[in-house]
Amino acid sequence: MEENFQLKESICDIDSIKGSIIQKKRVPVDLHVNLLNALQVIYASNQLLNSINDSISTKYDSNNKEHEDKLLQLWNKLMPNKSLQSRITKQWIDIGFQGNDPATDFRGMGIQGLDDLLFFAEHYPAHARSILEHANDPLQWYPFAIVGINITKFNYQLVESKKLQLYLFEYGTDERAFQEFYCYLFYKFDQFWMFTVMEFESRFNEFKFIVEKELMQQKFDNTSSTIAPGVITVLVAPVTGNTLSININDP
Repeated sequence: MEENFQLKESICDIDSIKGSIIQKKRVPVDLHVNLLNALQVIYASNQLLNSINDSISTKYDSNNKEHEDKLLQLWNKLMPNKSLQSRITKQWIDIGFQGNDPATDFRGMGIQGLDDLLFFAEHYPAHARSILEHANDPLQWYPFAIVGINITKFNYQLVESKKLQLYLFEYGTDERAFQEFYCYLFYKFDQFWMFTVMEFESRFNEFKFIVEKELMQQKFDNTSSTIAPGVITVLVAPVTGNTLSININDP
């Protein structure tokens, strides 16, 4: 449906899209407000996805002072009692990077990978340092920063596939909500981890499966509409739970 493409544009007329859907799908009057709310969430989540894509496409640049400052802030937040000896140093391995220059580890997720790690360290410093300590356990070790970058990728995939749509509907569709869920995923992963690093790939896939299953089963009491890929399900009656599904991919 044309409306589905319009909702992905940076600027669109949501009222006009609502009117078009009402006319094509004969949506009852008592559902018009809920339909509008659902369309606004779809539009906002599409804009969030565009913003994240831009950040992922922005490669870490060692010549960019802003990027370098963020990286040094990450170190200072995670290791407040230990000074960094130099910019290029094996000390970076202490917080879970693979070598003496973290810049190479951000190639897959761009500056978004660093922004998410820094958000966690800045907003939840005690939790971040506690998880870093657990990550450095000699028996159940895992690379903190590398796991964080993998969680950024997973979180992005959840938004892209619309599996995070209910969460975004309830808690907001801005980057703050995205990064708050990132922190939750990091905390949840640390609780899940009781393995060796040699098992990382299979265990991380298992972790993703658990999260996706929980998201599929999640319900929000205050939600009047839900959104799946291309489908809006509008709540008709909160008491009976009757719903009307509108496939906006249909012609």
